Amino acid sequence: MSLAAYTEGFEQFAAGLPAGQRSARREHYERFLKAGFPTPKIEEWHYTDLAPLGERRFSPAAEGGAVPTAALLAGADRLVYVNGKLDQAHSTAAARHGENPLLTDGDSVTALNAAFATGGLSLRLSRNERLPRPLQVLTVGVAGNAPAMVHQRHRIELGENAEATVLFQFLGQGAERLTSHVVEVELAPGARLTLYRVQDEHADATLLTRIDATLRRDSRLETVAVDCGAGLVRHDFNVALAEPGAEVALAGLYQPAPGGHVDNQTRIVHAAPHCRSREQFKGIIDAKAKAIFVGKVIVQPGAQKTDSEQRVANLLLSRKAEVNAKPELEIYADDVKCAHGATVGQLDDKALEYLRSRGIAADAARALLLRAFGAEVLDQLAIPALRDRLAVRMGLAVEDIFEETVGETAE
Repeated sequence: MSLAAYTEGFEQFAAGLPAGQRSARREHYERFLKAGFPTPKIEEWHYTDLAPLGERRFSPAAEGGAVPTAALLAGADRLVYVNGKLDQAHSTAAARHGENPLLTDGDSVTALNAAFATGGLSLRLSRNERLPRPLQVLTVGVAGNAPAMVHQRHRIELGENAEATVLFQFLGQGAERLTSHVVEVELAPGARLTLYRVQDEHADATLLTRIDATLRRDSRLETVAVDCGAGLVRHDFNVALAEPGAEVALAGLYQPAPGGHVDNQTRIVHAAPHCRSREQFKGIIDAKAKAIFVGKVIVQPGAQKTDSEQRVANLLLSRKAEVNAKPELEIYADDVKCAHGATVGQLDDKALEYLRSRGIAADAARALLLRAFGAEVLDQLAIPALRDRLAVRMGLAVEDIFEETVGETAE
């Protein structure tokens, strides 16, 4: 694996940094250089091979580019980034942008991110503070003349009993790109965070994201992740339930693009008693696409009265579609309630025949069944405009298909 091109890019990037930052950045880069990109030889990367990235020549992305204004959500504050740079003209919450600590925990991808990372969301709420509106963090990748890369670091800290809703949204416009984002979350006792992650990247893009969350006493984290684009996506979600009463609910819906590869990995550590976790992930896989879900729940010694449930369901719509689903439990306490399960299937032919017998066109019947399958996750998005856009994007907007069907019948 040759990483010479990355070294050239790092030297170019480091030259523009303040002198006081270069040493620490170089340590991160050397850590990445020593390990290289993860390969399937590493258990956590068994289904996803990043080694080919080592042969590519990615350079730090150039500034500038258009913002897809249709993606800007009404009724939300926002930070907008284009190729990793803050777009002041479209950002209504620029005060929430900042440089964040570059922690070294994690794999070589995290080290690469720390070496190159620019600033991102820096949200810190004090005790009892509440964001009055959702905060949209929109990151846009714009094609340049050569393959480019962008790396950002974000941090969310909620004080005691604070509340916030944050949306991370990833969009891309053409050309080959490598993008990584690391989000660090700290919830104080009683804090409440609703976190959405939505990606609709370009087919030539590689998107690597990681969220590390620590939950204190009686805090709650609710997340919904939706994947419907990109060539290769890898998302790591690590949650530590560090004190009694902490709760986390993870939900995800993934629909890889034709020929795409989406890998979701979750790791929930029950480190204290009386904590609760729920996971619900669903996949719709078609046309030579590949999806992976690996979810591990670890109940540490002393974490009695743990309540954990994990459900994974996938629909294969093509003979060439592929899915790997692997829920895992590691339990080191004896007074717990834990369950998990995974299913893989196809659309029910009898259900399709029944709908057709009631005068529903084939496309509408298929969309109706797919919507029923995905709605349990998609409907958890409490931002109607975003939910409706995603339903259309993923072919789950049943109303539109019925309207088309009715129009064709009338003609």
